[in-house]
Amino acid sequence: MIPRGWRIFLVFCLMAWNLSPATAQPLKAMGYLAWWMPQSWQTLPLQEIDRLFFFELKVDASGAISERHGWPEQWGELQQATQREKVPLDLTLTLFDSETFNRLFSSPQAVNKLLTDSLELAAHPNVSGLHLDFEIYGGASSKAITSYKAFLAQLSQQLRRLSPSRNLSVFLPVQTDDALYDAPSLGLMDWVVSQSYDAHYRSSKNAGPVAPLAGQDGLTWEKAMSDALGLGVPRNRLILTFPLYGYEWIVKDKQARSPTQQPGLTTTFSDVDKEFLPDVQISITQRVRQFGATHDPSSGSSYYQFQNEQGQQVQGWFEDWWSLSRKIDFVKAEKLGGLAFFVFGYDKEQLLGYYLYQKRPKSLIDLINLQ
Repeated sequence: MIPRGWRIFLVFCLMAWNLSPATAQPLKAMGYLAWWMPQSWQTLPLQEIDRLFFFELKVDASGAISERHGWPEQWGELQQATQREKVPLDLTLTLFDSETFNRLFSSPQAVNKLLTDSLELAAHPNVSGLHLDFEIYGGASSKAITSYKAFLAQLSQQLRRLSPSRNLSVFLPVQTDDALYDAPSLGLMDWVVSQSYDAHYRSSKNAGPVAPLAGQDGLTWEKAMSDALGLGVPRNRLILTFPLYGYEWIVKDKQARSPTQQPGLTTTFSDVDKEFLPDVQISITQRVRQFGATHDPSSGSSYYQFQNEQGQQVQGWFEDWWSLSRKIDFVKAEKLGGLAFFVFGYDKEQLLGYYLYQKRPKSLIDLINLQ
């Protein structure tokens, strides 16, 4: 039995923690809700989600938001649910090629069009903010980048003037020589969601981890964090991305990270209805049940391997509970903002549920460690 004096002391500590204005917040749970998974939000524990990113609305070279995937007309039930559960819902604007980027941000008329249309989207009463996912990996002109940064400043200013003010966040791609962001532009953001996956991808020359925590890969969680912090992003506003998908390759031999023989296939953690994702029908959990899994301590990721009916060696890399547990420990230890999952529904809330449970303080020691 705990002595009465200690009980009083512990109660005082808990009260002080709850009342302290400087108390650090628990890890955030965010994620991407993809238009091609239209029913995935219905099974989400919305009351435990801190922010949803509706993915995606595509931007074209004229500055118009040309593909809206039914927003807002076809997403009325989602809007009602997020309003009822008080879950912030941000719209994700995407642009993925340098030619479109250069044409858009070399034209004052196109930039003005994008600003006007973006503010119109953000002003919708059920929208909490905008999330920009502009991924350019080489080929962006310095003129266009300068114009883009000026656009961000204007957009941020105008979003703050709305009533209520709206959030602005960005997806921060792996930094290249012609990076789109610098410290001043990232300083405008409420959240910075760092690219923490696709260290290996379908066309990689070797099989390997998708989202390694550490190691020698060009992209790891440690490096993504270091790059973002080096650009002045506050730790509590930095969100790392956790993939609910993986890749499977035909490889040369049984060695981990074996050379690939052809482009790989995308896999999902759980099985996904063929109606929504007809081209991705490999379930990681089914593979692991059949062939087992190996945990790679050097990267903090997992993989399986087997020989197919044609006698070819197959290797698939993925993230699971084992790897997620280590990433949660890392994010907690570094006092980062939390995780964003890509995309909701690929795991049938198995990994999401594990994260939601693990991120909660379990004891007084956990509460103290949040300070």
